[in-house]
Amino acid sequence: MEEGLRRVLVVDSSKVFRSVLAKYLRDDFEVREEADGDSAWQTLVLDASVIAVVSSANLPRLSGLDLLAKIRISKLRRICDIPFLLLVSGNESDEDRRMAGELGVSDFVNREIPKDELLERIGRLVNWEFATNLTDSQIMPTALQHNQPLKREEQSTHWTPLTTVELRACIDAALVGIAMKEGELGVISFGLDDAASVSGLYGQRSLLTIAKRLGKILQAKVGSGDSVGCDEHGRCIIVTPGTSHASCLAFAQRVCRGLAQSHISIGGSPLNFKASAGVVSVPTDSVSDAAGLLSLANDRLQRAQEAGGNRVVATEKTEADFAFTPDYLFSLSRFCSTSPSNIAMGALGLQLMPLIRALDEALGFGLPLDDMEYRCATRAKDEKKD
Repeated sequence: MEEGLRRVLVVDSSKVFRSVLAKYLRDDFEVREEADGDSAWQTLVLDASVIAVVSSANLPRLSGLDLLAKIRISKLRRICDIPFLLLVSGNESDEDRRMAGELGVSDFVNREIPKDELLERIGRLVNWEFATNLTDSQIMPTALQHNQPLKREEQSTHWTPLTTVELRACIDAALVGIAMKEGELGVISFGLDDAASVSGLYGQRSLLTIAKRLGKILQAKVGSGDSVGCDEHGRCIIVTPGTSHASCLAFAQRVCRGLAQSHISIGGSPLNFKASAGVVSVPTDSVSDAAGLLSLANDRLQRAQEAGGNRVVATEKTEADFAFTPDYLFSLSRFCSTSPSNIAMGALGLQLMPLIRALDEALGFGLPLDDMEYRCATRAKDEKKD
């Protein structure tokens, strides 16, 4: 085994199938195998070298979706942010995929996926290393090929972002390909949350310079078939043919988290560099023209920023503001009654978790919040079956 390879956790009840995946991956990754979800969870907790999970949904002891739910509510950043690729056979229902998406799956991978495509899917999710300094002296890292060590460019290369018109042409070309055969297309719009203040204090030119710098970072990270551009409002836009909605969402989240840790200064003054993103995709979204896809991506970016920033919006679903409405108080009174047997306790518990977390943080109760939320999520899932 080549020293220094990063580790991928493969979880499936079939030893034969695990061996097939391990054979695909072992030239580029070290592979750890587990046969059930509970063992996979223990491996993740104990082995900090695991950088991605490839898992089936049907697992003994702890299902793939329950494993995913447990991962996403973990307090350990290395665990809760880990890319999770769910193996599918094509027989899953739309409800199954929707639930996996809500739990935070990074990508869906067909069980008969070719080796090269599997490596590309994993590489797209794990090979994002962001510069922590965006000043002119920073040399941007180049893209990684599968699991190769990070190398820095010896010289800064010139890069010109695509214009909005050119991005539309890229989308049109991708849509033609999708029309000829079944395919996918993602569009991601990134924007600086403090764009208005930056433009007002330092001028629109400074905002556009920052957007171009961000675009250059992203251009070094995306695939050869992807396109990156900037518009006149300082937004950075990626057009990525062949990428699933789940992958686009996972990528956007990783970018926003990475940028939040970056440092940039203008005229010696530090800038709080936080960004949000709007994600659209075909065929997930019912939009089939370039202008409509760009407009929807920008609208979702604006919604993310209006919701507080440093987040990603990838659906039309809006979260209602929390309020002590009559319906909420009525449900709560039933919850506190002596006979709550008719109440969906798991679903109600999930609704109460944000309030419980806020109380725990403010008053220092020391509650086992992750375990509480996991139990509520498991109960809510069982309630849906009933």
